[in-house]
Amino acid sequence: MDASSHHSQRSTIEVEQHVRQLNDEWVKAMGRADAATLERIMADDFYFTYPLEGDDKAQFIADVTSGDLKIQHITREQLNVRVFGTTAVLTARDSATWLYHGRELAGQYKIMSVFTERDGRWQLCAVQACPMHE
Repeated sequence: MDASSHHSQRSTIEVEQHVRQLNDEWVKAMGRADAATLERIMADDFYFTYPLEGDDKAQFIADVTSGDLKIQHITREQLNVRVFGTTAVLTARDSATWLYHGRELAGQYKIMSVFTERDGRWQLCAVQACPMHE
């Protein structure tokens, strides 16, 4: 293996680890309604698509911090990260219970999160949560 392919392989592993860390921070920040952490991790043009409706960054953070969208429980498993240059796609399976405007939503969800590197910084650009029917 030459030096350049060794470097790119190491970089891919580092990116995968960094994306996993950002994902973990984002999930925890949702649970704590931590607007500052959500603001830092999410790109300005972020979009979240989930079973009820979709939210942009401002609306999502407003829903989380106001308590309109609240995580009661979340377990994220089967996490996989694939890196495509300056884009990384994280897939996972969530077992989650959410409260959305007081209505409980519980179940299994297949999650796909897209991260991209902009100006030397990795950010979360999009999340799609699809309900899984057992």
